[in-house]
Amino acid sequence: MRSTMSRRGRTAGVLLVLTATTLGLSGCGGDSGYETVGPAPTEPTISQASVDELCGILNGQKGTWKALGPPVARVAFTGAMKLWTVRDPVANAAISWNRHIVDTVTTRTCPEVRTATLKVLDQPDLKTAIGGF
Repeated sequence: MRSTMSRRGRTAGVLLVLTATTLGLSGCGGDSGYETVGPAPTEPTISQASVDELCGILNGQKGTWKALGPPVARVAFTGAMKLWTVRDPVANAAISWNRHIVDTVTTRTCPEVRTATLKVLDQPDLKTAIGGF
């Protein structure tokens, strides 16, 4: 009789585990628990300190770029932009999101420097100047 009880107890235990597992798995039913549609990405915002740094770079280099001439100056400009974005990954992301952001922030912060830089680079806007960026 004792062996019959322990067999019944084991059988009941196994059935209990199987039932719980079945109920647990059926509750998941194709729902991975992850959102299939994430939140919409937002445009990164370049900090004012970073914009001020960019204006300083452009202002400091425009004389050198003028001496180099527009074709070489554009290459040097691209290099300066690369270095700036390496120091500020948010600026890099912002430019990837919207290339006009450089025109927008420099127009707002240092319009004279932007105008002088465009003249030296012989470009209509900074978006065009960073075209190969």
